[in-house]
Amino acid sequence: MATLEWEGKHAVAACLERMRAGVLQVDPALSRGAAPGGDMVILGDNLAALGALMPDHAGQVGMVLIDPPYNTGRRDWLYDDSVSHPAARHWLEGVLGTQRAGSLSRQDRWLCLMYPRLLQLRRLMAENGVIACCIDDREYPRLRLVMEEVFGAENFLATFVWVNTGNIDNHSRIKTNHEYVVVFARDARRFVPGPVLAPQVGARSKLRRPVIRNTIIKNGPRNPVSDLVLPAGFPARLGDGVIPVPADPGFWPRFDGPIMVRDGRLAQAVTLRSGWSSRRQCAAFIAAGFCDIIDRQGLKTRFYLTPSGAVFMEKDRPARPSHILTVLEGMGTVQQAAAELAQCGVRFDYPKPLSLVTYLLRALCTDPDAVVLDAFGGSGTTAQAVMDLNAEDGGTRRFIVMEMDEHIATTVTQPRLAHVLARHARPGAGFRFCRLGMP
Repeated sequence: MATLEWEGKHAVAACLERMRAGVLQVDPALSRGAAPGGDMVILGDNLAALGALMPDHAGQVGMVLIDPPYNTGRRDWLYDDSVSHPAARHWLEGVLGTQRAGSLSRQDRWLCLMYPRLLQLRRLMAENGVIACCIDDREYPRLRLVMEEVFGAENFLATFVWVNTGNIDNHSRIKTNHEYVVVFARDARRFVPGPVLAPQVGARSKLRRPVIRNTIIKNGPRNPVSDLVLPAGFPARLGDGVIPVPADPGFWPRFDGPIMVRDGRLAQAVTLRSGWSSRRQCAAFIAAGFCDIIDRQGLKTRFYLTPSGAVFMEKDRPARPSHILTVLEGMGTVQQAAAELAQCGVRFDYPKPLSLVTYLLRALCTDPDAVVLDAFGGSGTTAQAVMDLNAEDGGTRRFIVMEMDEHIATTVTQPRLAHVLARHARPGAGFRFCRLGMP
């Protein structure tokens, strides 16, 4: 497996072994709710905060959803995106030394920031946990390699492409209107996709039909022509009648004489010649006396003959189907999200759209009781998505969000979540606002 090397990599990884875990100190003035439960907003460096969570939360986090600095170099807006925040610089200088830290390239600094945090996040994730990390073109190649090293290439699930349709009327030579969400599982074998339909799925899509219907006629190298015997009594989608021998020599399946149907079933056995898919399942259906069988996904499955002579397989679609596409469209823009925050009296220049984060939670984390962690909390979009979903489906998901900038944590994250909490007014709901101290 390919790995990525950079200046400072081994030093920042080694620092985890000697790092002193922080202590979470509740700030009653900024906490909300009569009896705040497991939900937390943590003010402080997220690496130390992740260490503080280890005793109680190791192996317990169902989903990590992070929107780290994109390393664009911008410093002229509310959220410093150049990995040059004083706390980040202080941490790097403490680990590497002032001179060595000062000589790092911007990419080295960004990787030194991300690598130990990803290592800690993996330790906190449950065996069936998932991590989704937002990024853009600049650092995507490096992020993918680092996440493969931390989580294992075999646990890669997908890279979503989020089409951010806002702010494309600019003078850039090439206008970038997409970002990425890189998704890994703690153990891909245990990942279960959520019951969601991609927004692109139209109202008339066959995915919205109650059944899944496909022909089992499939000719090709992997499906050579063979005989399939359908016994008398095999279901047919016509009442009484005769299915004539096809006049078209290119029609499949082939059969030698007319097929007689009485009361929706074959009057006598018939031999069809074609290439076949799902042949074993069809044989199991016949052996079951033409009663529905259960496929490997637990779906009721049946077979029937059509008026043309083709054989179809039909499955009952799950009550809550899942159809997740990697291109995410129609999920809002950062400009719209910022405008929505402004209506609540909160200013934050580049928040992720709530609809995007909510969709990712629905698609990637099916446990209604999951702990959801955002180590780069920013405006608190992940926490609001958790609160909204709980209010919608009665779940008891818990959120933990971290923000190291006190101005953002106290004037953006906390007010936003207090506003959402008051709007939902769920009995017993609340959150603790914690400041990270050292023992």
